[in-house]
Amino acid sequence: MKKRVYGALILGSLLLTGGMVTSCSDYDDDINSLTQRVDAIEASVADLKSAIENGKTIKSVTSIENGFEIEFSDGQKYSIKNGENGSTGDTWTIGSDGYWYKNNNITEWKAVGTNGAAGENGQYYVPNTTTGCFDIYKDGEKVESTDISWKSGSMSAVFNGTQLTLSNVDLGNGETGDISFNVGVQLGSVAFIPEVVSNEVPYPTTTDEFLHLATYYLDETKYDPTTRAFSPQAGFDKSNIIETAYRLNPSNANIQDAVLAFINRQVATRSAADKTSLLNCADYTWNDKEGTVSVKTTINASALSTDNKESDIAALQVWAGQNPVTSDYIYVESTLIDVQLADSMATLNAGSFKGFYPRTKSIAKGESSDFIQEFVKLTDATNFDFYYNGSIDLKKRAGLYSSDKDEFISDLGFTGMSYEFSLPEEYKAKDNQNTNQQWYVKMEDGVVSVNKDHLTESLIPAIGKTPVVRVDAFLTSNAGVKRLVASSYIKLNIVETIEEGEDQPDITGNIGNEMAFAYNNLTSATTKVGEMPWTEVNNVIYGKTNLTSKEFWKYYGGKDDVYQIQVTTTNKTGNTVTLINQQGNADELVSFNNSGIYFDIRLNNVESTETSNIKVSINNLVKTQNTYKDVNGKGAEYKVTITIPSDNIKARGNVVLTQTFYVKETCAVFNLNPLYKEGENTIVVKGQLNPSKKWEMSSVVSEHFEKQNGKDIFNYYATTAPNALTTNGLTFEWATGVTGVTPMGEQAQDFTVALDGAMTTAESIKNMTYQIELVNGEYCNYNYNIKFINPFVGVNGNSIKVYGNGVGENTADVATEVLVNDLEKDAIFHYVGTGLTLTSKATNTYHVDEPTVKYAFDETNADYQTIIKNMSAGSILNVDASTGKFTWKNEGARLTKDYTLHVIATITFADLSEVQCVIPVVLTAEK
Repeated sequence: MKKRVYGALILGSLLLTGGMVTSCSDYDDDINSLTQRVDAIEASVADLKSAIENGKTIKSVTSIENGFEIEFSDGQKYSIKNGENGSTGDTWTIGSDGYWYKNNNITEWKAVGTNGAAGENGQYYVPNTTTGCFDIYKDGEKVESTDISWKSGSMSAVFNGTQLTLSNVDLGNGETGDISFNVGVQLGSVAFIPEVVSNEVPYPTTTDEFLHLATYYLDETKYDPTTRAFSPQAGFDKSNIIETAYRLNPSNANIQDAVLAFINRQVATRSAADKTSLLNCADYTWNDKEGTVSVKTTINASALSTDNKESDIAALQVWAGQNPVTSDYIYVESTLIDVQLADSMATLNAGSFKGFYPRTKSIAKGESSDFIQEFVKLTDATNFDFYYNGSIDLKKRAGLYSSDKDEFISDLGFTGMSYEFSLPEEYKAKDNQNTNQQWYVKMEDGVVSVNKDHLTESLIPAIGKTPVVRVDAFLTSNAGVKRLVASSYIKLNIVETIEEGEDQPDITGNIGNEMAFAYNNLTSATTKVGEMPWTEVNNVIYGKTNLTSKEFWKYYGGKDDVYQIQVTTTNKTGNTVTLINQQGNADELVSFNNSGIYFDIRLNNVESTETSNIKVSINNLVKTQNTYKDVNGKGAEYKVTITIPSDNIKARGNVVLTQTFYVKETCAVFNLNPLYKEGENTIVVKGQLNPSKKWEMSSVVSEHFEKQNGKDIFNYYATTAPNALTTNGLTFEWATGVTGVTPMGEQAQDFTVALDGAMTTAESIKNMTYQIELVNGEYCNYNYNIKFINPFVGVNGNSIKVYGNGVGENTADVATEVLVNDLEKDAIFHYVGTGLTLTSKATNTYHVDEPTVKYAFDETNADYQTIIKNMSAGSILNVDASTGKFTWKNEGARLTKDYTLHVIATITFADLSEVQCVIPVVLTAEK
């Protein structure tokens, strides 16, 4: 339940053991300075440094005698001691459930403010480093103090997100105190990765469809007292699970064990008006490499608006420690579907709903024979036969099904189904003895068999009896509440066995060997996955059953000589999805395609010179792991099953032919131009002349990538891209949240990226995304960094001395020390003769115009503050903002020492660069 703490933690911990505290910003200096100050782990300093540099992460920080123990993810441990007189300290961490944990034990105090983890009031507890107690916060603001102490009598360690606070630690030189420092990188922003934009409102929306069940359930205690009919019950929120994807910035943010929740309504994201009733986070998966999170999401349909679709919006809130970050809003909607108890096998075989005998009334007043016969009469057909000396397992026969979607709801992404089977006490015939059919059978865990305790001499009397079993289907709501959603009676028929023994095993064969396909190699033409020619059909189907093609169908396929073709895969929530469920008839050519999967099947049922053939193929319409679950890194897994059912499973097993294949899209990254590339994923831009012959921070995107077959990235994908790519399938766009750049919006043609203002830092890194659309409707998403390098550098000037005790005004010209160089250390702007001027390189190479220069004191300078606060009335200390003229008029005071002031000259080249020169001005006590 504890957060994973990154490598910076151990640096911070180690820095506390010596005689001084140093900055965490320079790790090499920190580690080197430890070598003379660490006794207990002196021999391990090199190991620690190597581990940190190699990216090791910390698994846990736990209390030990005299300090803490740090364990790496590879099991290696180091002890941080607090001196000989120290004692065991307390560790406080935030669990993945959003509660504070003290020494790995959960407390009653919430640490994050989401509804799911912090209660309806949204309050949470934040450690106060001044008081040593927790404060109560709500919506990011403190609302109450408490006397709950997080400090122990000795040491304490509190880790909340990217902040580590240690109390009562040895600071060296006999001093003990508290210290805090940052650990890892704070999450900055969360952005929805859109694939679909709503047609209803101006927001992106989910790719997959939300579905929900009716807002009522069956309650045995809620019924009409006269008819016993169930009364509808409101408030049942149950939906399928779909995947929503979000990008996390920066991608290396410390997000281990973060808490996720959705907020809805278009209101301030940290306001108490935010509601959390619309979407739920059922689970989530981080992708550290891509910097994304995939959220398994459910919807509470009862929270949807009935009259204002624009209010049906939600955002994802991520609590990394105690710092919430909220995404942009998305529009959500859901479709109401029905749910019924289905006969699983009959429904699969028919391709449409086949049910039992639904119960629509409560059993609260008893379940008599007459009550049961309101739903399943003695004359009604039976659902299943089972042999008097065998058994039938009903758990394999029932499932929840939606006729609205012609799918089992498990295939639609619903979870939380359960089934309970019960054997009513009586189901009586209308003979003179009112023979109770239930007396003849018993049931254990859904398996029904003849009751040998009652029929002690022979089981034969059970033949012909028709007992019933009640099956109740339950679903857990989005909130985890179990509700009854359907109930039916299953009518059985006990028959005389043809052959003793259990069901015969399946007769199996392979359509083809397991295959794996690279999506990029697929075309619009079909590629063979597997084929079972007539030679193999003879060996497997007819050979293994010892039947000729004509005899075979006497024992297989039922009265209509049919077989079933099924293709399944697994969605990203781990549920099985049935893509194809189609019936074939013997001696007919079955040729069809669905979802990019093609079948050509002919199974003869007559003696002839022709024989059978089975062929499975795919083309580039088939989906990859971008849509379905990636299985063992092979891509989307498809399972083809052709089942020819036995007419008598006790005598002959079903014939089951299978094939498994995988389709993977590698989304290989387009190679960056080695002339621009820095590191693994960064392009460096130093600037260029624009069409107006002025230097600007811009670059042409096509030049960021290596050419393929002599063509740039845009021409390559538009003309000679691999077969699986659409034409014009390449688009570029700045990552969500990137500002200060042009152009904004999606770009499908080559274009120039640029900063839209002057650079104020030495470098500025902006993230660019690009996307390739595949023929099958999927996308490959990529991103890379564009690093803009400020072309100019401000050079700090030499000291200018001004006599501080001189009579009257004492002046100096600060502008004489202004100097701007380019990255090649050539002068661009400097003082010549009587003023500042551009150099020939500035005008001839960079073509820049005269910059503006502003002068101001560094008001944080200690000497400046001393003089400005204490100088005599009438004194003047000034630097002219436009000319740089420095003036000091000392009225009355006498300086007894030199004072060094700093004048900052800010030089701005319009829309290109802004740099600063720091010029020391020394007020001397002596002339």
